[in-house]
Amino acid sequence: MPSTLRRLRRLATLDLRVPDEVRIDPTAMLPALVIAVVSIAMLGLGGWLWWFTSGLANLGPVFFKSVVLGTAFASAAWIVWLIVAYMVLSRLARTALDVSALLRTAGFACAPLSLALLMVVRPIAFGIGLTAIAAWVALTHVALQRAAGRVGGEVLAANLAGFAAWAVIMSLLASATNQTAPGPFLAESIWEAVTSARLTFGS
Repeated sequence: MPSTLRRLRRLATLDLRVPDEVRIDPTAMLPALVIAVVSIAMLGLGGWLWWFTSGLANLGPVFFKSVVLGTAFASAAWIVWLIVAYMVLSRLARTALDVSALLRTAGFACAPLSLALLMVVRPIAFGIGLTAIAAWVALTHVALQRAAGRVGGEVLAANLAGFAAWAVIMSLLASATNQTAPGPFLAESIWEAVTSARLTFGS
């Protein structure tokens, strides 16, 4: 645990030697997976805090859907992200990745999602949520580079393909009646509710 906390502090200062360390450290697997799930939960909690401070209704149901179920679905979609990235990179680079190393480095790369807790600051909530996700994508790109032992366009393509799969899944989970998506995706459910109401009244 102390070594994990030290690594997280170093990541916060953009010490990119951390992914290299966890890539070759088998004992970092469990901490990496815990960091991933907890960080994704922080994304969900941040979105709910925005919902709460906005004075919107159904606080309890939205907490359960977005934070509890949203964390579960977003974590599963994160695995899909890594699977897609693995497949794309294996095909483009014609190289086999160490799955364990990928999970360890990508797990630590989820840490920036904890920034989403600042979505409680309502005037900048959406920007904070997007920043947290953007930092996550950027650090996952570094994680893929370290796990694959290479840089280049194929790594970028693999990461973007994986993230696209994750984002599409999250978007599908955010609807006017079902807010089972974390963080800024809750705003999509509000938007769908508003546009649906306009279409109803307009007809």
